[in-house]
Amino acid sequence: MPGPVSAGSAVPAANGNVRRRPDPAETYDVALLGAHLATGLLGAILAGQGLRVLLVRSAADADELSGETTVPYTAEVFLLLARRFGVPEIAEFARFADLPLPVRRSSGVKRSLGFLYHRRGARQDPQESVQFNVPGEHTEWHPYRPDVDRYAVQLAERYGAAVAEPGVEVADAWVESHSGRPEGRIRATDGNDYRARFIVDCVGAASPLVRRAGGDDAEPRLRHRARVLSARMSGVSRTEDVFDTSRYSGASAWSGGTVHHLFDGGWLQLADFGNHGQSDNDTVGVTLSVSPYAFGDLPDDPDQAFRAVLARFPDLGKQFRAAKAEAWRGETLVQRTAVRTHGPGWFAMERSAGRNDLLLARDVTMTAEIVHAVAGALIPAALDGDFADERFARIAEFQRELGAFHDLWLDGARTASADFALLNAFSRVWLLWQILADLSLKRARLDCRAAADGDGAGRADWSPVERFDLGGIWFPVPAGLREVIDHTMGTLARVRSGTLTPRSAADELFALLRREPFVPPLYAFGDPDARIYRFTFRKRLQMLWWVKTKAPHDFRRLLTRDNVTSVSSRSVR
Repeated sequence: MPGPVSAGSAVPAANGNVRRRPDPAETYDVALLGAHLATGLLGAILAGQGLRVLLVRSAADADELSGETTVPYTAEVFLLLARRFGVPEIAEFARFADLPLPVRRSSGVKRSLGFLYHRRGARQDPQESVQFNVPGEHTEWHPYRPDVDRYAVQLAERYGAAVAEPGVEVADAWVESHSGRPEGRIRATDGNDYRARFIVDCVGAASPLVRRAGGDDAEPRLRHRARVLSARMSGVSRTEDVFDTSRYSGASAWSGGTVHHLFDGGWLQLADFGNHGQSDNDTVGVTLSVSPYAFGDLPDDPDQAFRAVLARFPDLGKQFRAAKAEAWRGETLVQRTAVRTHGPGWFAMERSAGRNDLLLARDVTMTAEIVHAVAGALIPAALDGDFADERFARIAEFQRELGAFHDLWLDGARTASADFALLNAFSRVWLLWQILADLSLKRARLDCRAAADGDGAGRADWSPVERFDLGGIWFPVPAGLREVIDHTMGTLARVRSGTLTPRSAADELFALLRREPFVPPLYAFGDPDARIYRFTFRKRLQMLWWVKTKAPHDFRRLLTRDNVTSVSSRSVR
C-alpha cells in the first residue's frame, strides 16, 4: 500500500484514491521534472516509501526519442523494482498479459527478435537472416509510449505524488541556498514557484539544470554516431507478407516480434503495435538509424531521407509502399551527453543526462536500471535528511557507465552490420549476454529475498544488486561472460582498424562461442547455420542434462527451478 504522502490539498481521483494537487506552500522532498516512464516509475517508488513528491510535466515529454521494445532482461529489472520497493504494479511492466487492458490494446506483443540483412540493389536472401524466438514463459512487448508514459504517471499519482495538471509545465528550475542548505526551485507555466529539497531533472535536451551546469558536451562522450529518425506509421505491410515465411525454414511470423532490417551502415527497427487480437492500434513504431558518414547525402527532410534509404533496398521499398508517418522525431545527430549530471540539490537522469541510439531494447531497459539506482540513493537520503552531493556522485558515474556499455554494443552492431557473417556472430554474443543477464539478475534478486526471509527482522540485503562499481553489468554473472564480451568488442575494434576482415572476425567469434565451457552447447551459438533459435521442450530436457552433468557451478545456480519459473505481477504483491 502507498505510504504517507504530503499534506498538500487533495481531491478525489477517478480511481477512488486521493489525488494531491501541487501546493506552492509545500516543501517537497523530491521534485521530478518531466512526465513519462522514468519519472512515473520513480515517483511511484518514492511516494510509496513516504516521500513528498512533486511531478511537473515538460514541453519535451512527447518529442524525445523513446524506446518501444523490451527483452526478458528488461522484465527482470521491472520485477526487481516491484519487489525491492514494494510497488507491485511495476511488475505488470514485466509481463504483457498482466498490463491494464488500455495499455495492452495500444501496445504490441514481442514473441521474437528478427534480423534480416540487406544488400544495396538486391533482394533479401533468406540465408542472411536470424530469428530468436522468445521462450513461452516470457511475455515481452512493444510499449506504445504515449499510453505507457501516461499510465506510469498515473501510477505515481495513485501512490501519492502531487502531479501538475496537464498543460502546466516546467518553465525553469534552479537550486539556491536556504538556511545553509541547497533547496530546489521549480517555476511552472501556471505562474507558480514550487520548492523541493532535491530535484531530479528528466526533461531531456532542454534540461534547465543541465543548461545551468554547462549544457551538453561539445563532442558527445560516445563512440557511436547516428542520424536517427523515428515515427509511428500506418499502412506498413507485415514483414511476412513481403518476405514470404515459407522461404525462411522454421521461422515464425516476423511481425509477432521486433524486426530489424540491417545493412552496411545502418538499420531499420519495426515494433508492431497491432500484432495481437486485443489491439486497437494499427500503427508500427519505425526507427531508422544510419551512419552520418555512410549516408551523409540524405535530404534534411526526414520523410524524404527515409524514402531515399528505402530506395536503395528493393524489399524495404515494398514493405513501406503505402506507409504514412504520423510525425517524425529525430535529429541529424542524436548522440549527446551532459557536461555535468549532478550537483548540490539536483540530479539529471535518463534523457537529461544524454541520448543515444534505440537499438536492442536498451532505452527502456536503461530507464528501469537507472530508476533502480536513483531510488536506492534517494530514499535513504530523504530519510536521513542528507542530500549531500557525494551520495549521488556514485550514481552519476554508474549512469555514465551504463551509457558507455550501451554505446559499446551500438558501436559493435554498426561494425558488425558491414557483413552478414559478422552480424550473425555478433547477434549470438548479444543473445548470450541477454540470457545470462536475465537469469543472473533474477538469481541475485532471489538471493536478496532469501536473506531477508532468513533474517528475523525481514531486512533484505540489496547490495548484490548494487554493484555499480562493476559498470554496465552491475550484478554477479557466470565466470567468462565479461571476458567473452570484452573479446568480442576487441575483435570488432580490429575490424574497424582494418587489421581483421569481417569474415575472419566472424570465424573467431564463432570459435570462441564453441570453446567456452559456460556457453550451453545446445543453443548452437557456435554454429553459423543455426539461424532460427527456438527453446523447445526437447532442448529444455537437454539443458537439464547439461546442467546436471557438465555445466560450471555458477551456471547451475542460474537454472534452479525457482530461477527459471515465470511469475505474474500478483506474485510480488
